[in-house]
Amino acid sequence: MVAEMTGADSEPASEEALWGGFVTATTTKAYVTAWLGIMCRQIGDVTGAMVLLGNPDSGEYTPAALWPETGRDLLYLADVAEGALRDRQAMVAPVAGSDGETPGAIQIAYPVVVGGSLYGVAALDLTPRDPVHVQRNLRQLHWSIAWLEVLIRRQDDDGGTQNRDDVVTVLELVAASLDEERFQGACSALATELANRLDCSRVSLGFVHHGQSRLQAISHSASFGHELNLVRLLGEAMDEAIDQESVIRYPGDPGERVATRAHAELAAEQPGGGELVTIPIPVDGGYAMALTLERPPGHSFSDEEVEVCETAGAIVGPVLMLKKDDERWLVVKAGHALRNQFERMFGPGHLVRKSALLGLVLVALFFMFARGDYRISADALIEGAVQRSIVAPFEGFIQSAEVRAGDLVDDGQLLSVLEDQDLKLERLRLSTQRNQLLREQREAAANKERAQVKVLSAQMEQTAAQIALLDEQLARTRLRAPFRGVVVSGDLSQSLGAPVKQGDLLFEIAPLDEYRLILQVDERDIIDTAADQSGELILNSMPEQTLTFRVVRITPVSTPAEGRNYFRLEAALDETPDSLRPGMEGVGKVLVGERHLAWIWTRRLVDWLRLKLWVWFP
Repeated sequence: MVAEMTGADSEPASEEALWGGFVTATTTKAYVTAWLGIMCRQIGDVTGAMVLLGNPDSGEYTPAALWPETGRDLLYLADVAEGALRDRQAMVAPVAGSDGETPGAIQIAYPVVVGGSLYGVAALDLTPRDPVHVQRNLRQLHWSIAWLEVLIRRQDDDGGTQNRDDVVTVLELVAASLDEERFQGACSALATELANRLDCSRVSLGFVHHGQSRLQAISHSASFGHELNLVRLLGEAMDEAIDQESVIRYPGDPGERVATRAHAELAAEQPGGGELVTIPIPVDGGYAMALTLERPPGHSFSDEEVEVCETAGAIVGPVLMLKKDDERWLVVKAGHALRNQFERMFGPGHLVRKSALLGLVLVALFFMFARGDYRISADALIEGAVQRSIVAPFEGFIQSAEVRAGDLVDDGQLLSVLEDQDLKLERLRLSTQRNQLLREQREAAANKERAQVKVLSAQMEQTAAQIALLDEQLARTRLRAPFRGVVVSGDLSQSLGAPVKQGDLLFEIAPLDEYRLILQVDERDIIDTAADQSGELILNSMPEQTLTFRVVRITPVSTPAEGRNYFRLEAALDETPDSLRPGMEGVGKVLVGERHLAWIWTRRLVDWLRLKLWVWFP
């Protein structure tokens, strides 16, 4: 059955060429090949397809058509095709992606069953779609299979030539309606084409609307008045056939027990009466449309002609219904969809859907009444409780750097040394000057020059003060840590010999045993925060450890960042691990209290809607 499923190398035919080959096909292969190409183009997103046909008595099926005809091996569709043949029902087989998790293709297959006998199967490979599209594809494949049923029925009949003509007639009727993009145009084209091919004086097409037939198209008429008596009689005749779910001929067989009052009234409107036939057309398990054909008196409809109309209606009917549904207003479509869902939820059947709805209701009720902890998340930063700055005491040059940012230092540890050569030379000069003044003072005292002694004493005191200042500056050339901590910033190892000015920041040191936590809270959440609230913190560098804290202070000043405003919250950690360092970042959550889970998860959306409504409304 699947020994050879590889198409020949050829360019894909255009849709016009496919329709031409479909209408003029004289062999089964040409017919099925054109049909498969048209169907794949109408469904869309088909990556591969095949049709297997065979003798239902022997159970052997061989490929009758492949699509696309590009030399591609379609053996992978054998499993879904065999499943549809085995179970005699439609099959849907999802195929996992290459990684086994992402969805892959969707394979569908539909058996060709005619008169209870299994003649073959059509299998398609589709790109991933949602369940609604898959169901729609199955429905369209089901309708399209009717074309193959027509072919098989005509082949089984003895009148081969006449049957082929009937098939061509049906296909041309279908093509005439499908060529029109709009719903009204398709209905008018079908009615007019039927009237021309069957020599009818008038063909009318109607659809059921709110339980009554509503005339949609009349052959050779672009428009008609809905208030005309003829329109009313045509609608009543269609209702008569739909209500009885059978084809009505007038005049009919006297022994036939079918109500024909509406048809009699319609025939009476024609001069001399007439021959009528009304065919109800089933769509989705019910009769949604009907065809009424009229001929002059003495020109009755044959069984073959009625069968052609029934076949054409069965094929075109679902397509026309799709066109009609697609042209509805979006609001009408939404209302219809809601009504269908409501009927499925509260009508008979659909146990899985009802169970799912019940589960959703229970989940919604749970989240409406269940309570949980309401916590506010915020970006967090670890800072030292205090932070000491080491600055240049005077202008000078860097001689050496003993530490850099990130180093741990002890109290009094040497951090850096500034050049002191100029200071030492200046001190030596002042010391020499002081000694000179001392000798001069002694000479003045020996000569009893008191005024000179006082002047020299003042100059000596001035020199001593300058020496003391230089001693202080010499001592400050050696920068030391004020306490035990970590160097937060400062790296002078690449700046040896560089000049510094008085007050230049050289190092920043923070203690290792005292920290504070800074939280950046969104302005939308700041109203729920308060001092003494507790919370939890997880740092990026220690994700396995959870730290607790307590809010100490809320800074009433906002800071813009990333298009939002944030408020600064200061908090104190309950414990300080040895691995903690200033500058570490993470995420903190402030515990506000218990709230309903539904409120916690929808509060942002509700607040946004309130704000937008307030802005929109005057």
